[in-house]
Amino acid sequence: MPPPTSASTGASKKITKEPSKATVLGKVVVAIRALKCHKGSSRQAIAKYLKSEFTVDNANALKKALKDGVKRGVLEQRGQSFLVAGDEAIPEPADSRVEIVDVVVGEGEAEADDGDTVTVSYVGKLDDGHTFDSAKSFQFV
Repeated sequence: MPPPTSASTGASKKITKEPSKATVLGKVVVAIRALKCHKGSSRQAIAKYLKSEFTVDNANALKKALKDGVKRGVLEQRGQSFLVAGDEAIPEPADSRVEIVDVVVGEGEAEADDGDTVTVSYVGKLDDGHTFDSAKSFQFV
């Protein structure tokens, strides 16, 4: 005789507070929401979170969960980042924006067009005055 089921015994199924943590995809959803990145969370960031919070360290299972999540409409992929479908958009932090200030505007009538080679000098500084990058002659197309 087979063991009694919850239907035959009248017992109800136990509903956990966070049923989404049962699967790798569920854990991925928890990770993306916890990381709170306005652009979405990268596979690397998700993997790091899963390893630290759930001791899940299986790259193949993560890859499959991300692929299945996108296919089933649970996740949205934007480039190499993932968001939970239907979640409210996370606003971009104001302090993460780059401020560009033209200290000296060049002279002349010419303007750069697509395909032109441009030479610039620049200094990249943080709000505290620390220089993080600079170039006296930097060329790009």
